[in-house]
Amino acid sequence: MMDQHVNNPGLVENQINAAAIHGDVYLAKKSRFSKRFEKLNKEVGANVRYEEVMEDFKYYITKLDGIDMPTKLADGGFTEKEIIEATRKKEKYAKKLEKNKFFESAQWIDSQLFAKIKVDFETYVQIPLINNGADRNLIMVAVVERVINPVLEIINIEGQDDEILNYDAEDIFGMVYYLTGMCHLNWKDYDNL
Repeated sequence: MMDQHVNNPGLVENQINAAAIHGDVYLAKKSRFSKRFEKLNKEVGANVRYEEVMEDFKYYITKLDGIDMPTKLADGGFTEKEIIEATRKKEKYAKKLEKNKFFESAQWIDSQLFAKIKVDFETYVQIPLINNGADRNLIMVAVVERVINPVLEIINIEGQDDEILNYDAEDIFGMVYYLTGMCHLNWKDYDNL
């Protein structure tokens, strides 16, 4: 029977579909993210606070040398109204960060999301677009498609049972602007002035 499965992947797929129809349960291996979201729900429920700050998390919440977020956004072509809206999103996220920062799993989740945001922003937005003088509208589309949406997908899939963080698209934009304010992200190529 095993040889049939190896030689006929369609047979395996049909058996899985049939099992779904008949109510058979297949246990999937949980990801690190989904385990952390579950653990966070338990930590908050039991009020298990973590007085330390994880090194990875500390890196992102520590302000590096540089200019402030409003100046960076203005340098990147944002209007005054857009800067006010970005500040509001950053502050909305910062309140959630402050509320949950003493839960170990919240620190882990946020540091992983910060890392993904930073790498995706640099890879898909800063290097190919910002550093080459692309139109700001094109930059913002890339931010949504390549930074915000992938993080939302992680949260919606891995954190489907999340009862604590409840991050939405504005919160993810808030994380982007938070990282900008902490001088981890740039909206202008300051190296080529």
